[in-house]
Amino acid sequence: MQNYRQIICSTYKSLEQPDFSFVKRAFGSRPYDPIIKRLRDFAVIEELVEAEDDVCFSYLVRGQSALWRLDLSIVGPFGIFVRVKARVTGDDFLYQGRVDLTGFEVKLLDKLRGAGIKLMTTEELNVEMPMTLYNTDRHKVRLYQALFSDRELPPWEV
Repeated sequence: MQNYRQIICSTYKSLEQPDFSFVKRAFGSRPYDPIIKRLRDFAVIEELVEAEDDVCFSYLVRGQSALWRLDLSIVGPFGIFVRVKARVTGDDFLYQGRVDLTGFEVKLLDKLRGAGIKLMTTEELNVEMPMTLYNTDRHKVRLYQALFSDRELPPWEV
């Protein structure tokens, strides 16, 4: 948790009055383009348009006969890789060490890890962050909102 907090504090400069100037710079510099290019060697990847409250790049990943969503944080080297279903639950979040990964998922996770990206679990994403954001009440801010999107409800609770 301390490592996450250090990265978040360094990026936002303040938890009470976060500075969002890094967002425009990150979207302009496109730091994940090299890894996305490598992933496109074996998967169809479509970039989703970022929302106003996002601090991540979002992609749909198509491979074999399934669909996933990949979010890559611009706050730090963190990602969310999720099996897309009509109703996403915490069980749909993929990360290193899960025993039910398909060969395709293992390959993708290995590429992401090789690029220095840590895929987050829902347990990690639920860790409280004492941070002030625009859309999420201060007492409800979790790592998910700080690293990916200032939406009060994370995707596994929608």
